[in-house]
Amino acid sequence: MGTEPNHIVETPELPNSWKEIQPDLIYRTSEPRLVSFNKTQIQLGILYDPIGKHLKAINKGLVSPKGSMGIVPSEEPDYDFKSKVLGKGGDRRFHGKIIEDILHFPGKLTNH
Repeated sequence: MGTEPNHIVETPELPNSWKEIQPDLIYRTSEPRLVSFNKTQIQLGILYDPIGKHLKAINKGLVSPKGSMGIVPSEEPDYDFKSKVLGKGGDRRFHGKIIEDILHFPGKLTNH
């Protein structure tokens, strides 16, 4: 894996389905970035993102705010990033905050 720190290499990859995610477990995205989700966020994902487009966006990582699917800066106070998807499901955003170098999604949902 080259120069990646060991804690990133040993961390499980982010699943493709909200139902496979365990609350507060730390996952590795393809960027690589460390992410975690609380129970509320997982429930919102199951309810509003049944095919996992937001998970794919989170897994992809930082993108340009215009015309791309991924994570972009959040305009919500106390939040750092948000998921951005295009097409069906694109009217919602899941917001996350950096806590000790981990992008944590606590269950903040907004409509775009």
